[in-house]
Amino acid sequence: MLSDAKTKEANVASPAQLEVPHLIQQHEYKFNEGKLYHGFQCERVERIPDFDLTSYTLRHEGTGTELWHIDRNDANNVFSINFRTTPFDSTGLPHILEHLALCGSKNYPVRDPFFKMLNRSVATFMNAMTGPDYTLYPFSTMHELDFRNLQRIYLDAVFSPNLAYLDFLQEGWRLENKELHNRKSELVIKGVVYNEMIGAFSENSLVFGQNLLNNILPDHTYGHVSGGNPLEIPKLTHTDLIEFHRKYNHPSNARVYSYGSFDLTKTLSLIDKEYLSLHTRVDNSYSRIPLQPRWSQPRHVHISSRLDNMGAAFDRQNQIAIAVLMCDMTNIQETFELKVLSEILIRGPNSAFYKSLIEPNFSGGYNQSTGYSSDTKDTAFVVGLQDLRVEEFKKFNDIFSQTICKAMKEGFESQHVESILHNLELSLKHQSPHFGNALLFNSTALWNHDGDVVSNLRVSDMIARLRTCLRQNKNYFQEKMNTYFVNNSHKLTLTMSPDELYEENFKQAELEMLEQKTSALDNEKLEKIYQNGLKLDASQKAAPNTELLPCLTLSDVKKSPNWPKLSIQTIEEVQTQICKVPTNEITYFKCLFNITGLSEDEVKLVPLFCNIINDMGTTQHDFREFDKLVLSKTAGIDFKLNFVENVEDAKSYRLSLMMTTHALDKNVPDMFLLCQDLLRNFKLEDTDRLKMLIENYISNISIGIASSGHLYAMLGAAALVSNASKLKSLLSGVDHIDFMKNFVQKNNTADIRDQLKSIGTKVFNKSNMRVAINSSESYLPTALEHLKNFLGTLSTLEKTNESSEITLLHPSCQQYLMNIPVNYCAKAFFAVPYLHKDHPTLRVLAKLVSAKYLLPVVREQNGAYGAGAKISSDGIFSFYSYRDPHSTKTLDAFEKTYEWLHSESKIDQQALFEAKLGVLQQLDSPIAPGNIGIDYFLYEVSQEMFVKYRSRMLSITIDELHDVIERYFKEKSKNYGKCILGPANESLELETSQKWKIIA
Repeated sequence: MLSDAKTKEANVASPAQLEVPHLIQQHEYKFNEGKLYHGFQCERVERIPDFDLTSYTLRHEGTGTELWHIDRNDANNVFSINFRTTPFDSTGLPHILEHLALCGSKNYPVRDPFFKMLNRSVATFMNAMTGPDYTLYPFSTMHELDFRNLQRIYLDAVFSPNLAYLDFLQEGWRLENKELHNRKSELVIKGVVYNEMIGAFSENSLVFGQNLLNNILPDHTYGHVSGGNPLEIPKLTHTDLIEFHRKYNHPSNARVYSYGSFDLTKTLSLIDKEYLSLHTRVDNSYSRIPLQPRWSQPRHVHISSRLDNMGAAFDRQNQIAIAVLMCDMTNIQETFELKVLSEILIRGPNSAFYKSLIEPNFSGGYNQSTGYSSDTKDTAFVVGLQDLRVEEFKKFNDIFSQTICKAMKEGFESQHVESILHNLELSLKHQSPHFGNALLFNSTALWNHDGDVVSNLRVSDMIARLRTCLRQNKNYFQEKMNTYFVNNSHKLTLTMSPDELYEENFKQAELEMLEQKTSALDNEKLEKIYQNGLKLDASQKAAPNTELLPCLTLSDVKKSPNWPKLSIQTIEEVQTQICKVPTNEITYFKCLFNITGLSEDEVKLVPLFCNIINDMGTTQHDFREFDKLVLSKTAGIDFKLNFVENVEDAKSYRLSLMMTTHALDKNVPDMFLLCQDLLRNFKLEDTDRLKMLIENYISNISIGIASSGHLYAMLGAAALVSNASKLKSLLSGVDHIDFMKNFVQKNNTADIRDQLKSIGTKVFNKSNMRVAINSSESYLPTALEHLKNFLGTLSTLEKTNESSEITLLHPSCQQYLMNIPVNYCAKAFFAVPYLHKDHPTLRVLAKLVSAKYLLPVVREQNGAYGAGAKISSDGIFSFYSYRDPHSTKTLDAFEKTYEWLHSESKIDQQALFEAKLGVLQQLDSPIAPGNIGIDYFLYEVSQEMFVKYRSRMLSITIDELHDVIERYFKEKSKNYGKCILGPANESLELETSQKWKIIA
């Protein structure tokens, strides 16, 4: 649940509209300024045309709690309670409190109502997040009864949690006997957050980002780790936590967010009557964060990291970044302009830092901390590189200074600046199905510091003001650079290098901390630890009293969502899928090229091809010019590999390459001309640039494996089940990283260029192509005319194979050795494809197994951060665990699924229905207008098939469920695979009684 919540979504209008006097249309407002509604006074009402919404700011008279309501015609409603939480140590206090608050409350004294509600609701989003200085409890749903149910649970969780001691032991940290029933056995440290943070700190990019924050803002709360440093977490006491909740979760320190079309008065009445009226106002200045005192001299800090055995060569596994502190984030116009300036400096081949730092190719490209950081009280600009040699640190520092000097002297090209602004404007029009969540995440940090979140939505106004300043002053951005770069001594240089003893040193420090804890224990305390272990175990295994929680009924969810109809036409001999849908003056275009006919060697290079093809320019425009044109007319042209198994019989698979883009309707002719130019005239001649792009690609795919370890483990397990899944792992799993490293070592850049050229020549033609277009009813005829012209220019080659056969493999097990202290485990077996009658039953079963068996056993009892089961459209059924202190224990739990299902008498109607609701959350999730019809386009699953699948899923009986359990789980599958990503385990084969292939 710990999350660095950074969801970017903004929007903008034409400056001409803002400079000409115009009539302001009067709107009917639902609430009026100065009036009182259920204890809340309405303080501010504003219409924001950029996003077609009305903002209402209300304040509770008794407690001073601010409530921000966004009234918008959107079915996906959002609710959240946020608190400003400012820890002064690294024990993870706010993070552990966030977990504990969701473990039962006064009105819902249920163990872990948060996880229980995941299957009693059709929420489109449910989570809780701890940021550096805030804690956020958001959810969203399209169902009003569901909204009211979740609202009650969340409000009770944050204002009246039980904060039980046993829950603290489970979620935070505890000492426990290694053998639970043997009081003489050694003591170990356990805890969900404890293990989560050990996992988090095994990710080098996260360690770098955390240290960057701690060191550039060291003097207040940002000098500490809000999520918790594993070596500090065991200093936290239950009493500290209760005291922190009393102080920081007070309504006067809370902010409540509401978004969508549901009636706000019901929300106001509930909050006032049940919670806020019971409290009196307190002064919340204790949680305010002051600006960081500015340094008189720049600073340099060096840190160590673990050696990443899947990363670059040891001597290149270094990172460096320079961060400069900028403005107070509550200065929204300045923050906005600095964000734009940062994009101009670092984004794409026309930016100053890209030219000076990336193109010389002495690193693996920008590191993950690069960009404008605006989620703390003081904002910062960061530029950094990954995968470079220590001796290159000085070169980086010199280039940084030279780049600033050059930009100050030469300024910025107006077309590059304009392309960045256009891209921002286009993002305003683009409609996301989770707009309410994105708006919340984008506003939380600013709101947390009492910034003007409403004015921050007036992006058109901010762009117009910036454009005016740029027109009036040609040196406008240079003057900003003078302030923030040249005359700014608050500058941090952070460097990081791998230490082969990093893991060993951590284990030693953990051991010393454990010895320190245990040496202070007398017999009475040892007995208490033993008894607590037994109590917690009994509590975890006790029958849950979930009947105290609200739940939807079948009649609440029977109706299937209505999607616009699709039509299929043949235009210029190309099958074209057409969707008329309100798109807010944007046309969305997708192009699918069948690549099944490529050789296996060529197919393995397609992910690289997708990554570089739009960054090399064309014969008409060099890469800098092409990037400017694309950014100034479209949202970018993206390429992606698609792998689709036959949803009817899973006997064959199709490989395709998808090109996607979108543009404002007025720019659609240019959008098609740019696509035409790229597909017909792509150019790969510049081998130096190609070499740099390839090396950056390899560097980027090698980073962040641990943060998505469960996905890599599932890919690895599935790769042992079928030849199709094996190829999938070669194209996107850990195997792909190995393949790319070896391939680049064995082939020179000119040979790679020729192979990539050959792929483009074979793939980009009409014979292997299907397209989809989503546009508004009024613009669609024009869009289709431009599409016809575009298709008429493409070449026609011989049609290639439509599909390849799938073969199943013999069972096997493999482990990818990773130099990390936690595991990611998976088991996969072949079941049935998407359109088989048993697929919806297995999908329901996966939800039931996740909620009722794997979460309690693997997460609560064994301490993994996450665990679950799923079946994908290809028919592969998978079990997985995430940030898991165990491997063989978890694999054993996967093996005992049938035993649990067979002996479990609690699979009653309610449990079955809850699992169905869990599936419905995925089936009925909102879809963006530009993506409607994607299932048919990619998988040939029609809307009629979808409705049939949904009805079949809702009608599943307990008998059918038991029948599927017997047929798919009783006997060991003939085709299965097991996979672990994690540290070496010498007794792996002994503990599992199986042969394992170890991949170092």
